Amino acid sequence: MEERTSWGGAVGTAWENLTGYSSEGNIRVIRVVFFLVFLLGTAWAVWSYLQGIELMELEQARAVSQTNPAQADESRLNTMISQVKVTSELRSVSPRTVEMMQESLAKYPFREPLFEVALPPAEDIPSITAVEPPPVVYIDYPPEGLTLKAIMIVGRQHVAVMDIPGVGEGMIVRAGDTFMQRK
Repeated sequence: MEERTSWGGAVGTAWENLTGYSSEGNIRVIRVVFFLVFLLGTAWAVWSYLQGIELMELEQARAVSQTNPAQADESRLNTMISQVKVTSELRSVSPRTVEMMQESLAKYPFREPLFEVALPPAEDIPSITAVEPPPVVYIDYPPEGLTLKAIMIVGRQHVAVMDIPGVGEGMIVRAGDTFMQRK
C-alpha cells in the first residue's frame, strides 16, 4: 500500500480509479462520462438546495402609509362640499335659473291631460272568470327510519322482524300486514 504524502496525490489516485485512466480507451470514455454526469448532478443538487434555502428565508414587509385614510376621505369630502357650495351659489344668483324655477313651479304635474283618452265601452271588455285552483293533495308518507332486523322464509311463509317508529319495536310482520292505515 502506497503512502500518500499530499492531497494532490490522493486526488490523482482517485481520478485514476474513477476514470479508469490505466484501462482501455472505450471503457475509459464511458467512465469519464459517468463521472462528469455525477459531478454535474452533484453541482445541480447543491445549487437547488441553496435556491430552496434562499426561498425559505422570510422577508420583512413594512406597511408604508403616507396619509391616514380618514384624513384622505375628509379632504376629498371637503373638496366636494366646496364644489357643491360654489355651484349652489351660482344657481341661486343666476337669473336664468330663477326663471326656470318659477316656470317649473307654475306647472302642475298632476293636472288633467290635455287630450281625451278614448276607452272602449265596458260591454266590449271581455270578462275574466276566476279559475279555481286544483285541490291540494297531502301525501302521508310512511314513517322514516324503518329498521329491518331479520327475515325468515319458512316454506311459503315470509316473516320479518322490524322496528317501526311510532308503532312498535321488534314487531313480527308478514307479507300483506298493514300499519298506520297502509300496507
